[in-house]
Amino acid sequence: MNRTIYNLLQYLRRNPDLYTAAILAFVTSFFIRFSITSTIEALNLKILLLLLCLMLVVASFKKLGVLSLVYMKLCSLSGNARSLSRLFIFINFFISMLITNDVSLIIFIPIAIAAFVKVNRQDLLIKVLSLQTVAANVGSTLTPIGNPQNLFIYTVFNYDLLSFLKVTFPIILVSFVLLFLTTHFIDTKPLKYESKIVISINSKRCSLTTVLFVLCLLSVLRVLDVYLMSALVLCSILIMDMSLFKQADYKLLLLFVFLFIFVNNVCQIETVKSFAENFVDKYEYFISVSLSQIVSNVPATVMLSNFAKDPNMLLIGVNVGGLGTIIASMASLITFKFYIKTEGATPLYYMKKFTKYNIGFLLVLVSFHFIFPQFF
Repeated sequence: MNRTIYNLLQYLRRNPDLYTAAILAFVTSFFIRFSITSTIEALNLKILLLLLCLMLVVASFKKLGVLSLVYMKLCSLSGNARSLSRLFIFINFFISMLITNDVSLIIFIPIAIAAFVKVNRQDLLIKVLSLQTVAANVGSTLTPIGNPQNLFIYTVFNYDLLSFLKVTFPIILVSFVLLFLTTHFIDTKPLKYESKIVISINSKRCSLTTVLFVLCLLSVLRVLDVYLMSALVLCSILIMDMSLFKQADYKLLLLFVFLFIFVNNVCQIETVKSFAENFVDKYEYFISVSLSQIVSNVPATVMLSNFAKDPNMLLIGVNVGGLGTIIASMASLITFKFYIKTEGATPLYYMKKFTKYNIGFLLVLVSFHFIFPQFF
């Protein structure tokens, strides 16, 4: 028992965001009348199951090599530095809409690093990796399954798909144009890039995984009951490949658990509740953008959801707030962790360039909010 507790404490120390959320959940429990029933209800099991099932399905696609196969085939179409850069950036932009921003970065950042090293264009690596991260974060804004905060807001505030897309599409449109203009300044020197595709796909398993992905989408759209979908997906994965359970991001799920408990506790503290209700509902956008810079956008979403009166502003704010600091979106740390492992890495210079691009995109999108508040 002592060893288990020790290992848990060590794990929490290695993950400060999780550690902080756990402390907040624990401390705030002393300020309320604790109720097991209330705590269980606060956990929002439907969202946790949706996230878990999506993680497992994407892990299956990744293990099958489907995404890598498509990516490498497209790489062979790039003839110069600019087209190769745009390829990596915009595929992250679009594919994050379906497999989430963090998963798209986990899959494609290592491939991008390998590709630019292979064609001897390491000078472009920091710019491309930074813009890939920006692209994944803003691209994931479009859909309910693009990132955890979207799935949370879509579920909690009972959006329908069309209403959700109407809110997020303007951000996507402006971000696409910004990315295109930014990459225009990359040179067009020809590249000698030879890609040998040696990946073979298990068609039966790929077909089954596709069916499971469709079931997840139907559940997100509320066509299929979450519990029924979860039973089908979890049982199928258990039979198909039990090892996929090791690849799920349990840290994110545990983070949500602690945050759900914390928010539930805070909402029962009358002083905090009164202050938040009078303050947050007037400035959802700016508070969500600002808070995301400090605690990252997923915790900010959960913390503000109980007090926000305008879910559209919360939705836009936490997604735009994913730009800026490297912790504004925890997905940004994925790229950084991959980069510092590359030969000749310069972490401080990377941070400088990464922050420059992120702040630039953040300022432009916030400016659009001032000019066109009805759309941004």
